[in-house]
Amino acid sequence: MDATRRPEQRPGDGDGDRYGVLLYYKYAEVPDAAARAAFYEEHCRGLSLVGRVRVGPDGVNATLGGRMAALEKHMAEMSSNALFNGTDFKLASCDDPVDEKVARECGFTSLSVRVVKELVTLCSNPTSAPPEISSAGRHLSAAEFHSVLQNVAGASSDAVAPAEKNGVVVVDARNVYETRIGKFNAPNVETLDPEIRQYSDLPSWIDKHTEKLRGKSILMYCTGGIRCEMASAYIRSKGEGFENVFQLYGGIQRYLEQFPDGGYFEGKNFVFDHRISVGSLKENILGTCLICGSSYDDYSSRCRCNHCRMLVLVCPTCQDSNKEYVCELCQKNGKEHCQISTKQDCEIQIGLSEPSGFEKTSISNHNVTSKVPWSNGKIVSS
Repeated sequence: MDATRRPEQRPGDGDGDRYGVLLYYKYAEVPDAAARAAFYEEHCRGLSLVGRVRVGPDGVNATLGGRMAALEKHMAEMSSNALFNGTDFKLASCDDPVDEKVARECGFTSLSVRVVKELVTLCSNPTSAPPEISSAGRHLSAAEFHSVLQNVAGASSDAVAPAEKNGVVVVDARNVYETRIGKFNAPNVETLDPEIRQYSDLPSWIDKHTEKLRGKSILMYCTGGIRCEMASAYIRSKGEGFENVFQLYGGIQRYLEQFPDGGYFEGKNFVFDHRISVGSLKENILGTCLICGSSYDDYSSRCRCNHCRMLVLVCPTCQDSNKEYVCELCQKNGKEHCQISTKQDCEIQIGLSEPSGFEKTSISNHNVTSKVPWSNGKIVSS
């Protein structure tokens, strides 16, 4: 079954009975996380919504599914609360969940509301305090992000000096199984794929590759934006030489809405709900089968590495319940058992599992002084 979706339809008249998915997050101080979670529990159940809501002292992160009319009511309720001022609510209509196994694994058969110590766990070391979210990189809209890539790639009529081109690097903040089916690829633009198994591995990769990042204008991206918030703050916490960090506001999802033909994004955007992935109008497949190497990018079979339980791509011809699948990362490590729970699910992969031992993140508005690299061919300050 091909679970890939083309770019979703935006909300409009007559969509109320259609199924939809709503994604949003908000970093803000939540005085009483338990009370906020209780409100979500009652409110979402009253609208027959399913999915995941995580509430912490540092904010709210939600992935919800249901009828469009119900999702719009929920969105209106949240928008009326000052806590969610400026929140980017990503609502899209789509097909109803048809694969119960996929829907169940991604938490789209029931509602799960939890109180957590922090929204996203960047580091698995409980003795390490997370970076301050107030230091996160500057947001770039999809159009701004595209403009930078266009200018550096030389596809724009605006001339960009070679030295300036070499000063931009793109960093993918997602996990390796996500990047294997879709990623940004612009000519002459250095793009770094950390090839991490889980989000909490990213700080170690950053620490090992600081010289590739020092002095550069760093453009980060992820699925919807939340992972770039903390990751960009971590890079900027390294001080001099790491000031110019930018993040794609709204993530790949907003970019594909702005550029339905894919723009500089190739392949499909992996998503953590029953849709599995969302493509553009391009008919290109980046992924390959783990076993035979043929072109393949459908995770609907939910095949996993026997050692670390990470999702792997296995084409229908090669699927065999008795076959042991070993992901590329475990193969590089000599098939060593990976340090991650075998109870891995969509939440663990994206870093939404309950963390432990972290202090509360400081909250304040983004006041980032950094230069947008060559917007319309010119360097401008924020």
